[in-house]
Amino acid sequence: MAKLQLNRDRLMKLRRPLVTHTFRGKRFEDHGLDLDVLPDLYAYKELLVATAKELWKRRHQERQRLPKNFEDSLCLKFSELQPGSTAVPIYREVESDGQGELWRPEEPDELDQAVELVAQAVQAADADGPLPDQLPKNVIPLFEAYGKTLRDDECFEQRPQAGQTSAKYTRQSRERLLQFCAPGYTDSVDLVGEVRLVDLAGKFELRLDDGTRVPARFSPEQEGLVTEALREHASRRLRVAGIAEYHPDGRIKALASVAQLSIQAAGELPYDATARPIWEIIAEIGASVPEEDWAKVPSDLAINLDHYLYGAPKSQP
Repeated sequence: MAKLQLNRDRLMKLRRPLVTHTFRGKRFEDHGLDLDVLPDLYAYKELLVATAKELWKRRHQERQRLPKNFEDSLCLKFSELQPGSTAVPIYREVESDGQGELWRPEEPDELDQAVELVAQAVQAADADGPLPDQLPKNVIPLFEAYGKTLRDDECFEQRPQAGQTSAKYTRQSRERLLQFCAPGYTDSVDLVGEVRLVDLAGKFELRLDDGTRVPARFSPEQEGLVTEALREHASRRLRVAGIAEYHPDGRIKALASVAQLSIQAAGELPYDATARPIWEIIAEIGASVPEEDWAKVPSDLAINLDHYLYGAPKSQP
C-alpha cells in the first residue's frame, strides 16, 4: 500500500530538461563539481526566474500580480553530473496537482524564453555586441552574483535544451554585461542627418544614415536652420556639432546640447578641419625615401615623363 502511494506521488511530478550548464576549466577536468561554485548555480537560477517573471508581466499587462504559486512552478533541479569537464543537466519540475494551469510540459513558456535570452545576452557580451531587445533590462544587475567564482582559465557554457544557442560565459563577458547597467556618459559629436521632426517647443529629431533617431533641442537663433533643413529634407542634411548623451553600451541616446548647425547637400562629405593637409602627407612620404634613391630620379623627369613611362621621344629643354 505504501509502495502504491509512493508511485502515485511520483506521477504527480512533471519533469522536463531545460538547459545544460557546463563548468569548464582545470578545476573541473576530473568531472567533479567544486562546492565553491554552487553559489553560481543558484545565481543562474535566480537570473532565469527574474527574467521569466518580467516576461510574464509584459504579456499580461492587465494583471496586477503574478499568479498564485507562479514562482513555485519555476522549480529547477539537477540529479547528476555528466563528463565533458563537468556538465550539469538542469531540468524543470512541477507538481501537477494545483499547478497544471500554470505550466504545460509540452509547451515552451516564459522560463524557456528566459533560458534562451540569457544565453543570447552572454553570447552578445562575449562578442562585444548589443544585448537582445527582449531581455528585461532590470535583470542585468543580477549578473553581478553570477560568475563570481570564475577564474581566468574557466568559463561556464550554457546550452539550452530548446534551440541551437550555446553561450560561453567568462569573467570578461560578465564584466561586459555589468557595463550595461552602469550610468551612461557624454561626449562631443559631429553628426550629419536628415531632419524629420520639429515642434514649437524647440525640439527636433535627426535621423542618421544608419537609421538611428537622435532627439535634440534648438535655440531660437537656430530655429531658421532647423526648419529649413526640415523643409528641404529630401535633398538637404543638417550637420550638428555638440555634446551627446550615450547609453552604457555606446549607443547614442540624445543630443544634450547643440553648439553649431549648418546645412549641406545630401551625400556631401563634411569638411574635417582636423584632417592633415595633403602636402604634409606627401612631404612625409618623400622624407622616408633614402637619399640614394632620390639620386636615381632623372633631373628632366617633369619634362620627359612620357619618355620614362612610355618610351616617347625626349623633349628638349
